[in-house]
Amino acid sequence: MKQYDVVIIGGGPAGYSAALYSARGMLSTLVVNRGADGGQMVNTRQIDNYPGAGVGMGGWDLGEKMKDQAVQFGAE
Repeated sequence: MKQYDVVIIGGGPAGYSAALYSARGMLSTLVVNRGADGGQMVNTRQIDNYPGAGVGMGGWDLGEKMKDQAVQFGAE
C-alpha cells in the first residue's frame, strides 16, 4: 500500500491549489475527489475574476486546467 505525505479531500479550487503547492514542495500528494474536477465551479458558465483564468473562461475548463497543473507537478 502506497503512503502519501499529503491527502487532500476535494477537487475544487482550494483542493487543487493545495495539491499544486504540496506537490511542488516535493511531498507525495493524493487528491480524493468524487465529483467533477473543479467542484461547484464547473457549474459556472463564465468566470471573469479568477487569477490566471483570463476573461470568459468556463468553470469546467478552469477546473481541468487546475487539475492538470497539479498532476504536472506530481499530484495523483
